Amino acid sequence: MKNAAVTVAIVLIGIAVLALLRWTMPGYAVLTGPIETAGRQGTRAGTSEFSLKVDRLILSELLIFQRYGKRVERGTGGIWAVVAADVSAKQRSLMLGGVALRGASGRTYMQSPRIEGMSQLLSGKELQPGLQQRGLFVFELPADELAGAELVVSREVFPRLTSQLAVALDEGTAIRRTVLEIGRDPL
Repeated sequence: MKNAAVTVAIVLIGIAVLALLRWTMPGYAVLTGPIETAGRQGTRAGTSEFSLKVDRLILSELLIFQRYGKRVERGTGGIWAVVAADVSAKQRSLMLGGVALRGASGRTYMQSPRIEGMSQLLSGKELQPGLQQRGLFVFELPADELAGAELVVSREVFPRLTSQLAVALDEGTAIRRTVLEIGRDPL
């Protein structure tokens, strides 16, 4: 009888330990997620694959730009966040596939598809090692998401076990405009 009670106690303790391990172990997405490096606006930050410096954040209600030689105006129910930056590859040519803005709530906002064809965009351009390329990242988001927002950039759209750069944007130094005309206004 004593041996049976000890065996049951050992089995119950084993089940409790396994359950504890299962509940406290991070999920697969966390274990294989991106290797994030933090940066700040105004200073150059980098990963093993690329480096990036955010010069300024410009906020606007109306965005005007040239697309294929035609003037395009885009309004929004929220706010346009235009991030002026320069970026360069480190060891080999690459393109930045994952560009997003992580808002105050933790939600992620991808670049707006409403600005496709804008020649000043950095995403989709091939970067060469050691050559800095200047351009823009453009997002459309609710105005209350700007406090504590971060620009999140990686080589892949959904990075797994690769580098990702998260640059904290300073809303306090943002340039605010009612109308921003890309190509005409200084960025």
